[in-house]
Amino acid sequence: MIDTGNLERQHQDFFVLMGKVSIHRSEEQVKANAAAIALLLNQLSGKLKIHAISEDKFLYPSLMNHSNLNIKNISQRFYTEMGGLAQVFEEFKNNFATTNKISANPVAFLSESQKIFTALQRRVDKENTELYPLVAL
Repeated sequence: MIDTGNLERQHQDFFVLMGKVSIHRSEEQVKANAAAIALLLNQLSGKLKIHAISEDKFLYPSLMNHSNLNIKNISQRFYTEMGGLAQVFEEFKNNFATTNKISANPVAFLSESQKIFTALQRRVDKENTELYPLVAL
């Protein structure tokens, strides 16, 4: 079995950062707080990268070779799904990683951040409820 406690703590960090970004709900709020939002996005990106490295190098390789076929199949599916989401997040971050990029198009930022944050939350919830309980200590 695997200690998933650190991974779950990282998930909570994601939620905190996404929440701090999401409190800015209007075009005016986004423009007025673009510098703080850019900083939060870059913090979230860094945390996601560290998390992905942990999963890609340690968690998923061991689970995809697990003797339990259910764990093996679920982990393979989750691993494949994450690659697409990571790419989408990277594109989102590249589009809005600076104050100027956020300020230039706050409407697009609001729309895109809601979509990507919803997708990240769903993904994290699936890991927390479907995968981790199968393998946790």
